[in-house]
Amino acid sequence: MNPNGPPPGGDLSTAAETLAPSQMVGGGRYTLLWMIGHGGSSMLWLAQDERLGETVALKFLLPQTAADPRMLASLRQETLKCRRLAHRNVVQTYDLYEAPGEMPFIIMEHVDGPSLHTLRLEKPHQVFTWQFLEPIVKQLLEALEYAHGDGLVHRDLKPANLILDQRGRLKLADFGIAAMVDDFYTRVLNLRDPSGTVTFMSPQQMEGAPPAPPDDIYALGATLYELLTGQPPFYAGDIAHQVRHVAPQSILARLRQLKRAHDLPAVAAALIMACLQKDSVQRPQTPRAVAKWLGLHLGSEYLAPPYAQNDGATASHWRLTRAGRMIKLPLKREPVPSEHFWFVLSIALALLLVAAFVYWWVRVRAH
Repeated sequence: MNPNGPPPGGDLSTAAETLAPSQMVGGGRYTLLWMIGHGGSSMLWLAQDERLGETVALKFLLPQTAADPRMLASLRQETLKCRRLAHRNVVQTYDLYEAPGEMPFIIMEHVDGPSLHTLRLEKPHQVFTWQFLEPIVKQLLEALEYAHGDGLVHRDLKPANLILDQRGRLKLADFGIAAMVDDFYTRVLNLRDPSGTVTFMSPQQMEGAPPAPPDDIYALGATLYELLTGQPPFYAGDIAHQVRHVAPQSILARLRQLKRAHDLPAVAAALIMACLQKDSVQRPQTPRAVAKWLGLHLGSEYLAPPYAQNDGATASHWRLTRAGRMIKLPLKREPVPSEHFWFVLSIALALLLVAAFVYWWVRVRAH
């Protein structure tokens, strides 16, 4: 979202003129404080919940939303799904407000803190170190693993939706709803979000395929690519064509080209490039698989790197070539001890214990 006020012209600009600080909305329950930002299809305001005495974020949608029964039905359904998400790293969705004569809006938890997009622009070279990002990546993977387990795909993962609260804890914003609204406006109203989200969309999402976890995995790779280099994999020319058909430059090659010192481990660089594979099947399929690759803990469970795993005949791992392409290599199967081996070993241990007992008994009798 753009923090500099409503965009000039268009339906959103007209709608923005109907909102002002100190205005009461939602049947008098919420007092608008100030606009936090806007996108191509929504405006985000900070508001005071007069009933509960706390601040909340209100996402106002275009008036056309209320006029389309299909959109409202989808929005209600998506809001109900998002309300189920109760995770420490996910911005909580509270409710959808709709009433005659008012712009519909979504009530959400307000997170007092900057996004990684804003923070990156304040850095000297507008990039983060891997040391800074690694604990944030862990929290993001935990949030995505939780949501995917509940059947929800984010669909709009990008630096602007990764917010750090006052304690430095990650909060993932705009879960599901934003992408659904933007899809509706693009398809039905022929409006396009100028926020640049397309640079983080997977080829499958761009082609209109049903949402799936690998879409978020691709967006994770594109997001990390930008946070570490200052630009997403594709940022000039026909981005939509490049996302679908052009192999991205290796992140290590991009860093060398920029002549910047970095602390990015080879395993993390390989992971990012694997996430950016065009074919969704060639990407890590889940946040848990990403965590395994990086050797991160999710919750209380330790997840070993994939090259330390052996899943049998289908086991494989990725390798980054000099050209920046990812190739899948089979893992060597270690010989598995047979049942006969374990039987012989157990007999040997039993005999050893008997011999030790006899030796002890003889020494006791001798004294």
